[in-house]
Amino acid sequence: MGHVLALAMQKGGVGKTTTTLSLGFVLAERGRRVLLIDLDPQANLTQGLGVDPSALEYSVYEVLLNPERGSVFATVTTSSGVDLIPSSLDLAGAELELAGKVGRELLLRKALRETRTQYDYILLDPPPSLGLFSLNALAAADAVLVPMQMHAYALKAMPQLEQTIELVREIQPSLVIGGIVCTLADRRTNLSLQIEQQVREQYGDLVFTTVIPINVKLAEAPTVGMPIGSYAPHSAGALAYAALADELEARYG
Repeated sequence: MGHVLALAMQKGGVGKTTTTLSLGFVLAERGRRVLLIDLDPQANLTQGLGVDPSALEYSVYEVLLNPERGSVFATVTTSSGVDLIPSSLDLAGAELELAGKVGRELLLRKALRETRTQYDYILLDPPPSLGLFSLNALAAADAVLVPMQMHAYALKAMPQLEQTIELVREIQPSLVIGGIVCTLADRRTNLSLQIEQQVREQYGDLVFTTVIPINVKLAEAPTVGMPIGSYAPHSAGALAYAALADELEARYG
């Protein structure tokens, strides 16, 4: 049974999609069976893997509308070694379509019942907001990985995420915070160092030792549809995500 991890934070620009993509690539390179699921209508994860959202036959939109079909029919194999259930612009209207559906928060969980036995890791990338897609990701997950930008606003957003997780535990009692990743860190500045110290003091062992730095190569990689590990494998960003993958596997095996 694979580990289903939702990378969630109710604030944009914290490196959530970059972390999903980069971790997935490293794990796949190491021989792990990895599935990434893009639950954001902006489809940044999909495009970051070089997949054109407008050219898809199926996407996560169809998975949520037809969970009884499972998810294999919408899964595509990418050149980066990870499988992907992509997003598309159709997803933007799905929230209204599903508004009256019974058990709408559990659609993804239902679709992944058989899928999770086929992968070592399933990483979910929901949008940075509390809506139907984020709730589906949390309800389907075993644990939440929290990318936290080393900025005061990101730290202030954490209590809201914790409250959301508490609400989701009513339908997924085993859901936990599996780890916090310090992202977009600039250790040359006092602010970044102070925020990191606060996060570690407040959350202790939940915080991964690895810190993801601000790195221009990490910003460039999505523009060419490649993970950082293949675009610039010796960059500071790629090396940091490799170290993070070491820690993740130590926690989850």
